[in-house]
Amino acid sequence: MARGALRPKSPFYGSLELFTKVDLSLSRWEGREMDTATEASVIDYYENIRSDPVAFAHSCLFIEWLLCSLTGSEPSHPMFHLIGSVLDNFAAGPPFWPVQCSGIEKALRLTGFAMEIDRCVNCGEDPGGSRLWDAAGGGRVCGNCSEGSEEEVPAGIIAFFRKTRSSPLEEARRIGLWKGGYRQCFDLLKSYTEIHLDRRIKLKSLSVLEDLENDH
Repeated sequence: MARGALRPKSPFYGSLELFTKVDLSLSRWEGREMDTATEASVIDYYENIRSDPVAFAHSCLFIEWLLCSLTGSEPSHPMFHLIGSVLDNFAAGPPFWPVQCSGIEKALRLTGFAMEIDRCVNCGEDPGGSRLWDAAGGGRVCGNCSEGSEEEVPAGIIAFFRKTRSSPLEEARRIGLWKGGYRQCFDLLKSYTEIHLDRRIKLKSLSVLEDLENDH
């Protein structure tokens, strides 16, 4: 809680905006569930995100994804740095989709929902050239273990995840997919996450982003 943060003369005025990285001092009282903010100093305003509607929409989409998919309230330094890296790359300008997809895949691994792309989720062997995908099972399935109910995933998406999961987001920006490929990648991530969280993920910012991209 930041008391009086919306007042024009508040010491917090302008420092608690969306996508503002701040150094925040908190007062914590035993027995209370809510901390009280006592001081905030701005580290980064992310001006480039605020001035670019598409970058802003992508940033909203990534943060909204995290709000829908993360559970618990324990501090996580890796997740904090991942969020900062995603926003830094959005602030650097397009392309945005490779950063979005790579950022979500990295977030899934940090939260314990990693997709298996290098081994068959049934037998643990190398799936070879199989493109069979069992989202409920956790990832790829080899031809020997196929039950006929799996979907096929484009080889380019599997290659994208393999390249980006061990690379910084700056390198993901340079990996190209076919037209519509990143949206296929995003939809795969979304359906995978919904299955493993056992709930639908409703992303309001996605429709805003689609409208913006259609206008361009």
